[in-house]
Amino acid sequence: MADLKIDTLSIGSSIVLTLKESLTYKNCEELEKLFGSLTGDNKNRIIVDMQAVTFLDSKALELLLSMNDTLSGLGGSLRLFGLNSVCRDTFIATRLINVFHIYSDMQHALRREL
Repeated sequence: MADLKIDTLSIGSSIVLTLKESLTYKNCEELEKLFGSLTGDNKNRIIVDMQAVTFLDSKALELLLSMNDTLSGLGGSLRLFGLNSVCRDTFIATRLINVFHIYSDMQHALRREL
């Protein structure tokens, strides 16, 4: 399995994860491990920068759903921003567009307190 390139940045009470490539079954494990360590450290507000993600597969969608459910259960939130048209269409086709909190840019994602 390939390692996913992820940058992390703490902004206020939120953690911004910047994914540097497509998210697929080949590299989801890296994000899953990082997510586990963040929630273990009581980080429950996670924002994912999707600008460099050109493609998502079903494993990636399952992982994002699981992350969303976990954070909601912890009283937090998962926010996504920077979806390209392919990823946005994937969310629309799977009807997940209404499940996730999706924003156009980081500033909007940080401003929205749920």
